[in-house]
Amino acid sequence: MSLVIGVVMWLVCVPLSWMAVIAAPTAFDDSGELNMLGVVYVLLASVLWVSVFVRQRWPMVPYIAGAVLAAAWGDGLLLLVGMFHLIIRAPRNKAIATTIIGSVLIIVGVVRLCFQSPAFNPFGLLFLSDPNQIPGVEASIPADESVFGMNVFTVLAGTIGLAVSVGFGYLLRRTRRMKAVENFADRETKRNESLTAELARKTERELLARELHDTLSHRLSVISLHSGALEVGTHANSEISATAHALGEEARASLEDLRQLVGGVREGNFGQRSTPQPHSLPPNSASLNSLPQLIASVQATGTEVRPSMILQDVEFAPTELHRSVYRIVQEALTNAMKHAPGAPVALTVTVSAAHGATVIVENPLSQPHARFMRPESSSAEANYGNREHLAATGSGTGVVGIRERVRMLGGRATIGPRNGSFFVEVALPPFPLPRPR
Repeated sequence: MSLVIGVVMWLVCVPLSWMAVIAAPTAFDDSGELNMLGVVYVLLASVLWVSVFVRQRWPMVPYIAGAVLAAAWGDGLLLLVGMFHLIIRAPRNKAIATTIIGSVLIIVGVVRLCFQSPAFNPFGLLFLSDPNQIPGVEASIPADESVFGMNVFTVLAGTIGLAVSVGFGYLLRRTRRMKAVENFADRETKRNESLTAELARKTERELLARELHDTLSHRLSVISLHSGALEVGTHANSEISATAHALGEEARASLEDLRQLVGGVREGNFGQRSTPQPHSLPPNSASLNSLPQLIASVQATGTEVRPSMILQDVEFAPTELHRSVYRIVQEALTNAMKHAPGAPVALTVTVSAAHGATVIVENPLSQPHARFMRPESSSAEANYGNREHLAATGSGTGVVGIRERVRMLGGRATIGPRNGSFFVEVALPPFPLPRPR
């Protein structure tokens, strides 16, 4: 669009500059014909008007070219174009300086046209009585009563041109500046809103972290103390002692999980993976590397887990995949312990960059009670009764959470009974490997 406007301006304004060469007395000979110097003037005007094509990127170029034409014979049209674009785009001090210099050149040109012979005034063509008269000779001098009108027209043309160039230039400059100020204000407003929202989220995180700590820390500590006391006081019964030991380990791991959860919520870095604890403790880091510890902690409760895991490219897997697979396996094993106590659980986990992650957890819907306890053990009956009681503690949100995690990662989940067993089947999409350097 800028190029088209430049072409139109060149085609329209170059002939006007040719007409303005009339104001140069040295461009014509005594007979009123254009001499060699006049041809040079015409070619010079044509070449200088090429600068109009760079008026937006380098407005100083048409300004200087226009100043040459204005100083030579009073042609101020190109000068007005360059001054207009300088006013819009140049720094404030530079715009003011060029406006003053350009205005002086236009005023001097207008005054010179008014005081020199009317025969050399380009606007004299409008006042000639005979169109065949040639400018530059005595016969072309208008009548005295037309000289005043010619001068008035010259002054009006210069005034209007200067007013349009300077007036509209500064108006557009102010408009652009106001728009820039509005854009800056919008950016600052959005930044302030973002900071306010971040502050509100930080306050909510601190409140949530404080409530989590105050609500759960005490109870988990009490459970850990009681389980330790139970383990010490029941050395004669190995089954109860083992159960108490497993309970204590889970309580201590839960306390560690709670500390990491509270710290992550408070600092806002909950999604980062933490370093797993030693293998002697239950897992406290939700990652693929902690799956063996998770399985071991479930097996310590007496639940039979038959795992099969193939893990490849784990170090390149995204954090969300680590966390999601771990939580899905954790929730599936928890549901199996709640709703099918004493039943064996088959677990298959396959992870690779090319094929993504696959989790399959299977447990029977029902299982004879006597197969998984010794008839002579009254403690086993109590333990089974406690497990049966766990089925009533579920709220159904675990399966919903699994589906939500799978949906967020763009995978698919199939959860429900099939062929006498309850299945949790999850497939997550592949993940990219880093490119070799």
